[in-house]
Amino acid sequence: MKKLLLAFSTALISCNLSSAADFVFKPALPFGTWWTAPARPTLDITTVNNGPSPATCEVTLTINTDFGDFLYRFDQSSTVAAGDSCTMSFGFDLEPGFYNCIFSSGDRVIAQHNIGFEPEGIYSPADFRPDFAEFWQRARADLDSISPEFDMIRFPEQDTDKSKAYKVTMRSVGRESLTGFLMLPKKKGRYPAIINYMGYGSGPAYCDFLPSYDGEFIYFQQNIRGQGLNKETNTHGEWMVENLEDIENYYYRNAFMDAVRGVDFVFTLPQFDGVNIFAEGGSQGGALTLAATALDKRIVAAAPFVPFLSDYPDYFRLSEWIGSTLRNAAKEKGMTDMQLMRNMSYFDIKNLATLIDVPVLMAVGLQDTTCPPHTNFAGYNLISSPKQFIIYPDKGHGVSRPHWDNAHIAFFRKYMKPATKK
Repeated sequence: MKKLLLAFSTALISCNLSSAADFVFKPALPFGTWWTAPARPTLDITTVNNGPSPATCEVTLTINTDFGDFLYRFDQSSTVAAGDSCTMSFGFDLEPGFYNCIFSSGDRVIAQHNIGFEPEGIYSPADFRPDFAEFWQRARADLDSISPEFDMIRFPEQDTDKSKAYKVTMRSVGRESLTGFLMLPKKKGRYPAIINYMGYGSGPAYCDFLPSYDGEFIYFQQNIRGQGLNKETNTHGEWMVENLEDIENYYYRNAFMDAVRGVDFVFTLPQFDGVNIFAEGGSQGGALTLAATALDKRIVAAAPFVPFLSDYPDYFRLSEWIGSTLRNAAKEKGMTDMQLMRNMSYFDIKNLATLIDVPVLMAVGLQDTTCPPHTNFAGYNLISSPKQFIIYPDKGHGVSRPHWDNAHIAFFRKYMKPATKK
């Protein structure tokens, strides 16, 4: 399994502990990173005494699980000469998972960062219902019964030197009208395609693609119902809770079908090479990427980053936002917590991940509190096809660009298949 790691800058935090000392603390790499066995997690912190005389420095390291449970406390002290420094090292053992580490001195927090250990060892078993496969087969049949009514409208103000821009309209489940954004290479030929899915609540956006592959790929940005280019005509209220009590009409049942409809559209393009369609997106777009890949076997490879909507049982414990939003809505609808979790199991990316059989590249922000790394790996670890991941140690709900852009395009090129004959 290939693993990639990016370094980040060391923070400098000044802390005056007494009139006799002026300490500067330097948390050293690999602080804020992750380890795999047999490496043992170790965090170092260097203390510099900028004061006029020797002084004793006391440092505490507290480690909590990502669920907020206390795990370890370590205390060290050292007398540091004026103008000199010392390094304190803290080694410890961890189970697979992610953890929050806090360096403090007295009542002052020096540094706080998340770390990880053996993320591929995180196991959160699938919890789908016996009729899970049949449920999604019905959803796809529902989509197939709707005439797509694809239409392309030139949008020349978004053209580039190498590609022409279009707005695309179509019909999805419930005859919902959707608008997306398309870039077609100007040069005649047949091309692979990238379908992009957008984050939760995204507004209209265009040309969210790399100049580095402009003119080499068809680029289609699928906008699901009520979001993106469809936001101005949104009738769905708070998307996440629409029809929460009714799995056959729940928002994400239909939104996941919107994602599949985007794949349908790409296959109608005469400029498409007939086989190489790749899916990518972040946050909700990462969830849609994985859902579309699970439910549509035409996708060749997928690249989600910081994917949303995964592992609801643990997600509710890790994130106040999603737990309170869904539980409050469920209570208003007269649902028990058991009924809520049963319904959400149909739309849990962790469960859909078990259906994926093509290569996947996933990116994770180690400091992400919106889509915590634990939830990312809960689904990733249930994928049985070739896969790899990138962890960005200093990133929250996002990735490092252009590194991620270059990485996922290289990944797509790696799995490119011969084009079909016309």
